Amino acid sequence: MRYAMLIVSDEALEDAASPEETKEHEAAVWAWFERWDGHFGEGGAELQRVAGARTIRGEVVTDGPYVELKEVIGGIVFLETPTLEEAVEIARTWPGLKYPYVSVEVRGTVSR
Repeated sequence: MRYAMLIVSDEALEDAASPEETKEHEAAVWAWFERWDGHFGEGGAELQRVAGARTIRGEVVTDGPYVELKEVIGGIVFLETPTLEEAVEIARTWPGLKYPYVSVEVRGTVSR
């Protein structure tokens, strides 16, 4: 089964991290990908900052997402596991979860 792991963060709090914290976090993320190699589906992406986003509602295009939105999706990783429970167990090891402003959402994907 294919699951999408949505990595959510508060960019303002993320920006407040020191350069050392950022470097440590990036190293932990790469180690996480190495640890779980073989459990990833095709695709996935780290997303650009929300300031560059555009939202379309009907005929209207606006900059960014909702004005009052603090948490945004920063990346998507596709996991290939037999069960949702196994995907959740992998997602629970995401290095960013040590920060209170990061969360991960796991959803099954729809095959058509």
